[in-house]
Amino acid sequence: MTSVAAFPAEGPEVRGRRALKAARTRANIEAAALRLFHEQGFESTTIEQISRAADIAPRTFFRYFPSKDAVLFGDLSGELERVRAALNERTGDEHPMHALAVAMLDASDRIEVDREQHLMRAELLNALDSTGEYEMHLMRQRWMQDMAELVAEYLGTDQRCDPRPGAWSMTMVSCFGSAMHSWLAREDGTTLREILSEVLDNTAQGLTQAADRAKRG
Repeated sequence: MTSVAAFPAEGPEVRGRRALKAARTRANIEAAALRLFHEQGFESTTIEQISRAADIAPRTFFRYFPSKDAVLFGDLSGELERVRAALNERTGDEHPMHALAVAMLDASDRIEVDREQHLMRAELLNALDSTGEYEMHLMRQRWMQDMAELVAEYLGTDQRCDPRPGAWSMTMVSCFGSAMHSWLAREDGTTLREILSEVLDNTAQGLTQAADRAKRG
């Protein structure tokens, strides 16, 4: 009988290499899919074609994406888990919006290195028909709703009665979306992090002034 000791636990170096390999495979699948979507259209592209272009088996595709729609619209579930981690790592009297900002600034750094892919994705999304636009709207709404549920869970509150989780999530998602749109449109080399930081700063100033005005009645 083989001893358990014969199979030592994976160390951080092994896990790191495995995570890097998975990230590269995911990026290759995305790049192949977006290229095919651009060349022959979203509806005409099959998962089998994407798999061949990425030099993987179709079953490997499904380990990274549940559908080809998920490639086009991005990894919202993964980003949601990063938001959860940021909330769990929050310390002291940090406002939950600070944790949301940390997660989004981290996302902006990851997105920065794949600018060309995001430009291609934006072009494809802009070309969607009314059905695709509606699906995109639903996904954005779901993203905000899921984030609000995370914040409410963290606060231990019921968001049906507490407006804060929804308001904070909607504000942060809107800031990120506006920054992303500007980043893709600009060609002056300004980073997404810089644009997002400026949007958050200006928004915070405006909200502070609005709150002060509301207190004065």
